[in-house]
Amino acid sequence: MGILVGASVLIDLRILGVAQDLPLAPFKRFYTFIWAGFWIQVASGILLLIGYPTKSLTNPDFYLKLVLIAIALVVMQKLKNRVFSEPAMSESIMMAKGRAFAIWSLLLWMGAVTAGRLLAYTYSTLTA
Repeated sequence: MGILVGASVLIDLRILGVAQDLPLAPFKRFYTFIWAGFWIQVASGILLLIGYPTKSLTNPDFYLKLVLIAIALVVMQKLKNRVFSEPAMSESIMMAKGRAFAIWSLLLWMGAVTAGRLLAYTYSTLTA
């Protein structure tokens, strides 16, 4: 999840004005890492689910995490389409067009990471 969230956070923070001396357009290359991180996360998540399905499938935090990840991916893709669609666009316009998406992306990723982390602490053993 670190590759996926980390690359997304770098783009979001740059759009919000951090490290203004770095040009924004080359950050589009991070989407390759974002999707690679996503597929690594899917593969490892499936293996974890196979290993102990009861822990995840009976926990509402698991479903919250999945929903937050899905929404964050949609926001991330909309941000890409809106900000990086026209190479000739000025950096100030790119930042203005992506500001709201960057804020939502950060909030959604923080929620997904928090929900995932809470999975370790919210599971209780089922007894018959």
